[in-house]
Amino acid sequence: MTRTEHVALKGTRDGLVLYLDPVADFGLLMNELDKLLKDSVQFLQGANVRCYAGTKEYAEDEHVMLVTVLRQHHLEFSGWLTTEEVYVPGKVQAYTEDKETRLREEGMVEGSCLFVERTLRSGKSVQFEGHVVVLGDVNPGAEIIATGNIVVLGSLRGVAHAGATGERRASVSAYHLAPTQLRIADLVTRAPDEEASGRGPEIARIKDDQLIVEMSGMNSRRGKDR
Repeated sequence: MTRTEHVALKGTRDGLVLYLDPVADFGLLMNELDKLLKDSVQFLQGANVRCYAGTKEYAEDEHVMLVTVLRQHHLEFSGWLTTEEVYVPGKVQAYTEDKETRLREEGMVEGSCLFVERTLRSGKSVQFEGHVVVLGDVNPGAEIIATGNIVVLGSLRGVAHAGATGERRASVSAYHLAPTQLRIADLVTRAPDEEASGRGPEIARIKDDQLIVEMSGMNSRRGKDR
């Protein structure tokens, strides 16, 4: 988003949206808009612009001045947005879900994250609404419960429950993955019988309704059914 104190210009999937401060002096708005567009015009020429000023209604001469300023910078006014069009829960949710899908396809996840900058010893419990990253080990007798992903930059030998509220796309990863219990959403498993020391970073997640463990970034698998 490009902005001044009272004017903001944002690119959306449906084109450009110009936000005008509804309580600011109109002359001040036009001065700021002119300066904003001078700094950005090379990237915007020929674009259509929809405007939003809350419930503010501008006089006819003010509307003409706004259109004139836009055209001076080779932009076309294409209408006013209502509050309902700007803040529609369904649209926001659809956009959020679409964005989340794109991020996951690119191997990225966003959300609140808790960094634990120490080893979790026996008896310690960390519970967080979001992702948890441990900069150390998780010893037997310690537990982590997160609604998102769990990442341990060390050995995971305690209890880990990712996707605690039912998020089956959550994952648990560690440099050495040997938990006493591993749970993702409603699926649970324990540490494998074989010793996996030296295998390198691994990640546990749900695939085909099974909780499996595989080498991080590789396709080889050592899996456990639920």
